[in-house]
Amino acid sequence: MKIAIFCLAAAGLIFTGCGLKLTESANTNAASSVASPPASVPSATPPHVVPTTDAKATKQPQLCGAVTEPGKKFIAEQSFPFDYEPFRGSCFVTFGNLKEMVDETDVPRGSTFHIYKDGKQVFQFPAALGYDDWVEAAAFEDLNGDGLTDVIIAGRWLGTNFSAPINVVYVNTGTTFTTNTEANKKLDKLKSIAAIKKAVKRDLKSFF
Repeated sequence: MKIAIFCLAAAGLIFTGCGLKLTESANTNAASSVASPPASVPSATPPHVVPTTDAKATKQPQLCGAVTEPGKKFIAEQSFPFDYEPFRGSCFVTFGNLKEMVDETDVPRGSTFHIYKDGKQVFQFPAALGYDDWVEAAAFEDLNGDGLTDVIIAGRWLGTNFSAPINVVYVNTGTTFTTNTEANKKLDKLKSIAAIKKAVKRDLKSFF
């Protein structure tokens, strides 16, 4: 089982460093990335952070390079090397929607996810987050043991005076990635990647 989770220091917090933490098996590779809600939106719980010293995360801009998309902002902190079928040797790329962001420092609202290879988009993940939603963490793991790495997204929805978790699982079919909107709704109250994975594995029939 391959796991890749990526780490990002949340806005307004200070982290002294990241250290590798293995919690499942000797051959497990983990990393994570996190972004926090805007300062004006209170968060009920601290952001989910999994420290990492993974070189792939720290060297991502050099490995994948910044890419452009009309009306979008490239989110380097949420874009990672992606060496899994059916897109080996590629990059998982996240964009924010410029029209939904207050300014360049705003969280990447309207987050969309793509696969780029050799600087060109080869796949766009099905839309699952709304214009006021943004990604806080992304994880890559084979959730149902079929040998194919799935994508887990921990996100957040912005309300008038509050924000709430909104989460997505993209299932790897071997040739593409799909998602089940109704199944995803069962994950919306979960506040961490670990909780999302646990819930999916308890209810595989709803997601696969």
